[in-house]
Formats: sequence, structure tokens, C-alpha cells
Amino acid sequence: MNTALAGIVIVFFGVQGIARLTASPEDQRAAAYHFGVSLSEYRKVSGLMILGGLGLTIGLAVPPLGVAAAVGLVLLMVLVAGLRLLCQDGALRVALPLVVAALTAGTMMW
Repeated sequence: MNTALAGIVIVFFGVQGIARLTASPEDQRAAAYHFGVSLSEYRKVSGLMILGGLGLTIGLAVPPLGVAAAVGLVLLMVLVAGLRLLCQDGALRVALPLVVAALTAGTMMW
């Protein structure tokens, strides 16, 4: 596993997940409404981001677990890009999760 890139991706998902879970309830509701999902689903996805980052961290010692976490996070980011496209967000907001997905996929390279 590419440890330098994995470190960047781990920090990204950890910070994003924690920021989303610790945001005010009003901000969480607004984001969930924007994406057309329930507040519960929004919080679950935020938790998955944190768990994925933890999976990548453990994957530094146990590579198969890191690969599984990376695959899950890539799929999650592709789904986020699709939601952003459906919500008619700008091109930059659609491209960002795809860039993160590519970086996450890069962590699987030795």
C-alpha cells in the first residue's frame, strides 16, 4: 500500500467524516435535503467515511483490509459524484469526489 498517499487519504476521510458528524443539526439537515437523502442516511455515510479511513489505517498493517476499505471508499465517492450530478451541482463539485476516488484507488498500488 502506498503509505504517503494513504496518509493523505486517511486524513481527508477522517476530517470530512468528523466535520459532517459534528456539524450543527441544521447544517446536517440542509446537506441531507440538498442530496435528497434522510438525515439518518447522511449521518450513516459520514460514519462510513470515518470507518473507511480507519480501514485504510489498519490496512497499512493488514493489506487485504486496506484494499477492501479503499474499494468501498472509491465506490462511495463515485456515488457522491453521481448525487452531485443529479443535484446539478457545478462541475468542480462533481469532479472533486472523482479526484478523491482516484487518489483512494492510488493507495492500492504498491
